[in-house]
Amino acid sequence: MGPTIRRIASYNTHQEYSVDLFGNELTVTVTSTPSVIRRWIRKAVFYQRRAPSYHPLVVGVGVQWTPAFYYYPREGYDPPADTLQLCMGKRCLIIQLCHCDRVPNALRSFLANPGTTFVGIWNGQDARKLERSRHHLEMGKQILDVRKYVKDSEGKSLRRRSSEQIVERCMGCQGVRLDWRISMSDWNVDCLDLAQILQASLDAFVCFELGVWARLWQV
Repeated sequence: MGPTIRRIASYNTHQEYSVDLFGNELTVTVTSTPSVIRRWIRKAVFYQRRAPSYHPLVVGVGVQWTPAFYYYPREGYDPPADTLQLCMGKRCLIIQLCHCDRVPNALRSFLANPGTTFVGIWNGQDARKLERSRHHLEMGKQILDVRKYVKDSEGKSLRRRSSEQIVERCMGCQGVRLDWRISMSDWNVDCLDLAQILQASLDAFVCFELGVWARLWQV
């Protein structure tokens, strides 16, 4: 059985979901509210720094945007980021940047912290998309592409492997794949659907887990 998702709470300011990934239960928060973003960052950092297996701060990162043909048919348009996903431990946050009136300074400071290791996968455009967003978010250091650092049991590089293959080889989880049809969907909608939330949260969680597994804070 593959990953599953269910909604566990809905508020005016945010929604919360539970994602089951082969026994790993993730709590996912979806929001565009500055106070919720600020509170999530504070709590996630607090718990991560007090985890039994403490290590320098690692954050799984994902960015989604809506393909240009949805709203901007003119050639050459470079869509900005619509969502930013962050994951630490079993906590994931999906920020709907396109619907934020503003973002808290806590988020800007968090992203700009050069002491934090940010990890993505197939993420060559992510930093540029964040800078092009209406909030002009800047990263304090490069978002590492985990593909460049993971190896299989024989020491062979996995950089040309798919996300699904890397997760299977390194984490032992089969069937975790990023569906290109979901990636190419409309991320500018008011309410993301369950498939979008599931894929966005799995993307960020996998990046966090692989970043810790590969000890990327040492890079």
